[in-house]
Parts: sequence; structure tokens; C-alpha cells
Amino acid sequence: MNSISSDFRALLSTETSAAVPRISAAAMFNAPENRALYELWTQAPTDPTVYRNRRIAVVATDGVEEIELTTVLHFFRTRGATVDLISPKKPSYPPMFGLQIPAIRETHILTIHYIETAGWVQFDKIIDDAQAETYDAVIIPGGAWNPDALRADPLVLAFVRAVAENQKIVASICHGPWILADAGLLKGRRATAWWAMKNDLTNAGATFVDEAVVVDGKIITSRAPTDLVPFVEAIGAQLR
Repeated sequence: MNSISSDFRALLSTETSAAVPRISAAAMFNAPENRALYELWTQAPTDPTVYRNRRIAVVATDGVEEIELTTVLHFFRTRGATVDLISPKKPSYPPMFGLQIPAIRETHILTIHYIETAGWVQFDKIIDDAQAETYDAVIIPGGAWNPDALRADPLVLAFVRAVAENQKIVASICHGPWILADAGLLKGRRATAWWAMKNDLTNAGATFVDEAVVVDGKIITSRAPTDLVPFVEAIGAQLR
């Protein structure tokens, strides 16, 4: 079994009867409108080395939408890029909040399928150790819980700003543009995001554009999991 088929099978392995509102990868792949996404996962890339000299930082934490995270990782890793999944370190809270974080969070983040929790994905670095100048791009996937936590982390905002100041690619999808807004990167820009975020982007000084992918200089944004293919292709075009 080749690695692409194995990755694809792993993505579908959590399919169960829905106990809560969820995103089904199988349903997405079976929809005719998402044929390009299905092919991205099931067909070998034309050039598996096209990004071999590129370094990409994917910044995410607990609550990241699984299909958005795994598609970004899969697309660039199978085309030769060095991709680091970077997360804030395991959080701790005072007992008064009643929040309990399992030990696995030292090395992994928890993905979601919309509302349903999915699985644990091991990350490569904590944000404290990431050097912005070593990357050609930073990509921030969505899932409302994930970016809401990331935008409250000063180290994440500083890292994203530093990548932008180095004139490198800053890309985000779905609710991920919250981080770009809080980092002050959207003022005067054309951008898109999950539709409910139109006011958030407008209040951050952006012009909201309802398109699958919006490219404004080195800032690349997309709306939803159904836009993943044009999203990664737009990032890839700039990396080339």
C-alpha cells in the first residue's frame, strides 16, 4: 500500500454514526463538487519534488479541523516540502476553571470534525522554539476552537507577524484568518474566511471577498474545507 493510499484510509478510518454534528470526510469525497479534493488525496502528484527546497510552518492547536490540517500536510509533504506542525505547548489552568488537559497534549494536538472530537496528531515543534526566518510560508488551518485559542497566544501572533515582515507567505483558511486579523495583517487587504467572519475581517480593516481563494500579495485566504484545493494550489503557485 503506497503512502498516499495509507493516508487516505487513515482519514476515513474514524467514520462512525454521527452522535453530534460532524463533518464526514467520506461524504465530502463522495460529493461530485469535491472531485478535485478526492483526486488530491488519491492520485500521486505529477512532481513529488516540486517543493523540496521549501520549508513550511503549519501552526495549529487543539480543535483544528482535521480535514483542513491533514490536507495541507499531505499536499506539501507528498510534493517534497519540509513541513513542521507547530503548536503552543500544553496549557495549564488554575483549579478554579476545572479544565483538565491529558498528558498526551505534551506532544500531540486534538483534531475535530466540526463539533465532534476526532484524533490526536503529533506536532513537530512548540511555538517557543520556532524561528520565523527559517520558513518560506506559514499556514493556519481552521476549526473555530483552534484559531480562537491561537489568537490569544502572543507567541503565535509574533511568529505570524515575523513571517509577514520577512516577505514570506502567510496563508489561512476558514476561521484561521482570525489570527491574521489579530496580528494586524489584514488592514487594507482583500481577504476571505468562513462566511460568519465577514464582520470580523471588515472590522480588522480588510475588504471581505466571497471567493474560494483570495490572494493579496503574500496573504492568501480561503473560506472553507470545500476550498482546500484552490487554497493549497494558490500557496504552491507562490512557493514555486
